[in-house]
Amino acid sequence: MDNFIKEIRRTSRNDKQRSKLLISGMKAVLQERKEENRIKRWMRMYRDKKRLTRKFKP
Repeated sequence: MDNFIKEIRRTSRNDKQRSKLLISGMKAVLQERKEENRIKRWMRMYRDKKRLTRKFKP
């Protein structure tokens, strides 16, 4: 993940390589999330849901 971020920072915004890096990075993140065990996925989902309810609480 750190290499991905460093590589993105090195490329310019108009470079075609940047879009390919972003797509490959997102695929890697999604694959990592898919491979997580059920408890970690549930904790991440619960934490994100909790943040949203705090953010949009009237």
